[in-house]
Amino acid sequence: MMDVNQTPPEKMTPEQRRQEIASILANGIARLRTAGSQQHAVMATESKFELDSSGQRSVHSNPSTK
Repeated sequence: MMDVNQTPPEKMTPEQRRQEIASILANGIARLRTAGSQQHAVMATESKFELDSSGQRSVHSNPSTK
């Protein structure tokens, strides 16, 4: 868990403010990457959509014209 900085921004040096912002952004990027990889893994294994037809049927042939 991240420690919360209780110092008001107006009492921080510019360097401390930059480090605080950089830390917040880095944590956000890490969360996005973690969430994205977990979501991708779920999407790869489960899908709400089913195929219109099985792989056994050809969609390019018309049995009545053979």
